Amino acid sequence: MSQTDLQNARSFDPIIFWVSASVTVLFILWSIIFPENMDTTINAVFGWTTQKWGWLYLITAFMLVVGCLVLLGGKYGRLKLGLPGDTPEFSNFSWFAMLFGSAIAAGIVFWGPAEPAYHFMTPPPYFGGEALTPEAGANAMTYSFFHWGLSAWAIYAILTIALAHACYTKKLPLNFSSAFYYAIGDRIYGTWGKVIDIFAVFATLGGLATTTGLVALQLSSGLKYQYGVELGTNSIYIIIGILTVIFTIAVYTGVEKGIKIIGDVNMWVFIGVWFFILIFGPTIFLINLTVNSFGQYLLHFLPMSLYTAPGIEGNWLGGWTVFYWAWWMSWAPFVSVFIARISKGRSIRETVAAVLILPTLGNFLWYGVVGGSGISFDVTAILKEHGVESAIFAIAQHLPLTGILAIFLIFLITTFFITSANSAALSLACFVSGKENPGRNLRAFWGIALGAVAAVLAGTGKLKAIQTASIATAFPMIFLLLLCLWGTFRGLNKHIKENPDS
Repeated sequence: MSQTDLQNARSFDPIIFWVSASVTVLFILWSIIFPENMDTTINAVFGWTTQKWGWLYLITAFMLVVGCLVLLGGKYGRLKLGLPGDTPEFSNFSWFAMLFGSAIAAGIVFWGPAEPAYHFMTPPPYFGGEALTPEAGANAMTYSFFHWGLSAWAIYAILTIALAHACYTKKLPLNFSSAFYYAIGDRIYGTWGKVIDIFAVFATLGGLATTTGLVALQLSSGLKYQYGVELGTNSIYIIIGILTVIFTIAVYTGVEKGIKIIGDVNMWVFIGVWFFILIFGPTIFLINLTVNSFGQYLLHFLPMSLYTAPGIEGNWLGGWTVFYWAWWMSWAPFVSVFIARISKGRSIRETVAAVLILPTLGNFLWYGVVGGSGISFDVTAILKEHGVESAIFAIAQHLPLTGILAIFLIFLITTFFITSANSAALSLACFVSGKENPGRNLRAFWGIALGAVAAVLAGTGKLKAIQTASIATAFPMIFLLLLCLWGTFRGLNKHIKENPDS
């Protein structure tokens, strides 16, 4: 290791690093030594957060959508994320491909086929009605659109605008805490800034642990369902271990070009799989379902955004809508930092459009075709027998070239995840070091930490344990997002007043 690398490896904020690292290690030890106690605590946290505070998750997400629409169409849209002479670093295509890929990861491959099929056999209480009917199929797709639509991307967009505008016009460090400069001012350099950056570490760990666990469950199910390969009781640990080794090596060596190549290939495979399923699947049905569900989404967006399932037994809201909003919130720190990094020189209007509108449409197309195929082929019996993680492979069984398609699907799941995990591990190192290029050992530590947290959660074998990682770590994010929303408009109004010609 060179002298520069050695210096970078030892250079970090001691308070942020040791607090976040110590709590992370203690959590892992607690999970290993007292697994039953951890499971009990997880169930308690899940129930308390979703049942007592679910309404606040809903209101927050809705307010963020409204805020984004104001930024998109109001006087703020013309403002630049940077100084007058700053120009975009990347082409429009590369810029969008990077921001889209960093934010969706393998989650869309997991839930894209699974969620519509699940709602098809178990209608959401908002719509109700009889399961496994044409009406149930349309409603199932509408709710899937809602969970992966404007509300999800608004969470990223508001933070991105706040962070990018503050950093590039005030020359602030590209830390997550800088997103709150317009709300708390220079206090981002003191205790409050450290608290926010420490929280960003925990939120990222929880969000990525959720995704890692889901990916491991899906790959394990795919190997068993498609190829009859069973790795035994330790299959989850084996898969997570392999994934962790891959993305930790990548983040340690800094093979940015290699990751970029994987990301580019992955995006083309993503598009290719979509076209393949559209052409060789029930094409007309998929088109009609997508168009119809888009119309229903627009019609029902407001009431669904504020639907708290009053009087409904169980905790449907916590298992679906609140889980999703919390998942997006836990990803927001590292995703917003990444998108802000690549958006310098662009206007607020084009950035909000690219972060809010275009990805929403992309998700709708994927869900409409892939999820719609699951409804058309009725893979609900497979979901009941093998779990929701088997949905994508069950759909592949109804299409030609199943074996080849399954290979591409496994590649898609793995590479989507590795790309995001690599970015997250790098962001974690940035959070604790305050550097754009933190040391190798620091990057590797957080790569291993991501895998370890995911392993202890996924090792429980329970989807609720994995989901709770996002819900628990994202809870404080509600209040930070509301603070950021207020601070963003406060800062932009002040900027316009001071720079009327900007």
